[in-house]
Amino acid sequence: MAGVSYIYNIYTKPGMFRLSNNSNETITSMNLFTKKSFTRLGTAVLLCGLSMVFFTARSSAVTYKIGDIYGGGKVAYVFQSADLGYVEGQQHGLIAAEADVNTTYTDAWDGVSYTGTYVWSTSQFKISNNTDYAYQELTTTGTAIGEGAGNTKKILAKYPIALYPNSAAAVAHEYRGGGFTDWFLPSKDELKQLYVSKSLVGGYADFVYWSSSEMSPSVAWYHIFINGLQGDSIKSYFKRVRPVRVF
Repeated sequence: MAGVSYIYNIYTKPGMFRLSNNSNETITSMNLFTKKSFTRLGTAVLLCGLSMVFFTARSSAVTYKIGDIYGGGKVAYVFQSADLGYVEGQQHGLIAAEADVNTTYTDAWDGVSYTGTYVWSTSQFKISNNTDYAYQELTTTGTAIGEGAGNTKKILAKYPIALYPNSAAAVAHEYRGGGFTDWFLPSKDELKQLYVSKSLVGGYADFVYWSSSEMSPSVAWYHIFINGLQGDSIKSYFKRVRPVRVF
């Protein structure tokens, strides 16, 4: 019927059904449902709704690519099947801070002011005592992708932030990009992936960057972001820091 809209009303009495037009004139009423069939219909609608929510959640899952802004920085690497932290069917990887740590501070040992470069442990390189000395071996740091966070914790256990606030591990750990508190100094292989993706992430200097991977009591691994070479350097030398976190 043109120009007439119909309103369906379900009564409190099970199964009663009324069809009325927009003038509230009752067209018909019928005993459409039994109590049993009405309950089954409600259950089916509920299950259908839950299925739609589940499907929508799965459909809205986002896949990130290198260079995407996410999680307080930019995606710098996506874990592969051989990497620590890889989960089949899920996407995880490394987020790099959008810029290097760039604080200005006065070194506790030499009294010189520095901006944006940090020692691996401490600049106290002469053996004046055994508790505050750069060349103490941790022995258990790793070089692989997925080991940077653990390395950082081990460095900070040996050189606590309260006493060594300007070590490479300390400034990486204290970085708060995006409000996150799980930043760390990348391992040797993680740092290599930051170099590989540097053009997509951006903000790097033509300089040398510390990794969290120790090589011996006196040296740790670094990466040169000019030519991509990796090598080892005295722990009391000053280099740049780019924090990362896992997503």
